[in-house]
Amino acid sequence: MTEYERLVALNAALRKVLAHGAEERLRRIPGVRHVSIGLRSRANKITDELCIRVYVAKKRPASELSDKELIPREIDGIATDVNTPRRMKFSVDFTRYRPLKGGMMITNLVVGVNEAHTRAVLTAGTFGCTATRNGNGKTVLLSNWHVLTANLPNNANDQSNGEAIYNPAPDRLPDDIPLDILPYHRRNDDDVIAYIRRARITNRVDAGIAELDISSCCRCCGLDYRDEIIGLSEAGVPPTNQLHGLRAAVPGSRVFKVGITTGRTEGRVVTDSADDVTGHIGGRDYTLSGQIEISSSDPLASFSLEGDSGSVIVDEGGYAVGLLFGNFSEDNVTYANHMSDVCTEMDIHLNLVPPPHGTGAPAEVRRVTVPRELSPTGAELYAKARARVESDPAGRWLWAVAEVHREEIVTLVTGNRRVNVVWQRAGGPAIFAAALKALRAGDDETLPSPPDGGTLELALARVGAALAAHGSEALRTALARHREAILSAARGSRTLTELLANLQSTVEQPA
Repeated sequence: MTEYERLVALNAALRKVLAHGAEERLRRIPGVRHVSIGLRSRANKITDELCIRVYVAKKRPASELSDKELIPREIDGIATDVNTPRRMKFSVDFTRYRPLKGGMMITNLVVGVNEAHTRAVLTAGTFGCTATRNGNGKTVLLSNWHVLTANLPNNANDQSNGEAIYNPAPDRLPDDIPLDILPYHRRNDDDVIAYIRRARITNRVDAGIAELDISSCCRCCGLDYRDEIIGLSEAGVPPTNQLHGLRAAVPGSRVFKVGITTGRTEGRVVTDSADDVTGHIGGRDYTLSGQIEISSSDPLASFSLEGDSGSVIVDEGGYAVGLLFGNFSEDNVTYANHMSDVCTEMDIHLNLVPPPHGTGAPAEVRRVTVPRELSPTGAELYAKARARVESDPAGRWLWAVAEVHREEIVTLVTGNRRVNVVWQRAGGPAIFAAALKALRAGDDETLPSPPDGGTLELALARVGAALAAHGSEALRTALARHREAILSAARGSRTLTELLANLQSTVEQPA
């Protein structure tokens, strides 16, 4: 029996006690607002003991309570623990991070004013993980409603649909922003990575999704994305940086998160049913119920701080269990939505990667990052690559063929799990990153090679086969017609000039 299975069994046994009359008797006590199963707290420290957590509006000394108001120390042989609802803080902050993976910073670049109306503020939060919309198969980033819609004049549920999401945020705001013009949008088209498609806050979730901008995130500017959370796995716990599944949070279990402020932290699920979790943002109070409460495993460090909102809560098996949305710093506790509720409300499924088998997880391909101020823009690199290819007649033919099917190919690579797995295993992201590095260095000739030592021809063949298996009839027809010519041109070619020369002798050029 695994630790997760053991905890599930223990929790089920306690819930059975509640269901057979204990909860009903506790709820009849005047002042009791909520009853749940969770870890017991002693001297403001979370223990390993599972108990029945009883929530009251305000703790009072036993001497002030009547006999009817006293909560028994145990009921049906199970210890009780008296708690009060918490007023948490919505986590907000801005920090510069790259590349686009779970655990990174995102912002809408809308400058607002603080609650005291004394200074301008720019809100940022954490890119939790990638997911896929059930309706159209589009790849999205998952975060919080309050992160995606921060400071927007109209940030009611789904009213911000279409607003841009950026990475990174500016290091600082100008000192002379007139407060009477706020809020206003600091637009920066080069840094757009996604567009909000759904953002909602209810009594169960604080969640939002933004569709990744294919034109800037897929193969023409270097802002690639990965189905992983950077730095999540440490000493094999969780097994890898990827999410391997989705399951319920269990009180007592170890959990982890990666956020933009505190990085990777470890905690324990205190309860999976915290009620009356209230926070204030945008001039309003919001109260959520049935939430996951988490305590830090390190008594000297917080599990989360401002800026970590949007982080995915992951258990030690690599399963996503929750979405972090706030913290209560006085008691060092964090709150998260149940991931199942988030997926239902957002109509998404998380981008999961099967756990590795054998001796261990595959080695991560190192990514090249270039300081933003020293790097050409994605548009410049795209224009440079296109001009070089189209300077040759064979290149013009190749580019024209690719453009006809580019949108479908991008959709398959980013939205179809089976195609994406082949793309990853063929070294597609690393090949593209190497090509971008060469372009930035002024080398528009050298062809990139797969990181596993294979050939470009083999990588193209593998990806082409996956596209043919899952693409439209038009794409399959084009691949069948041109596959051998393109693979023959790539065979043994070390430079773009060699490839185009080989292609020229194989393909009949249009007049």
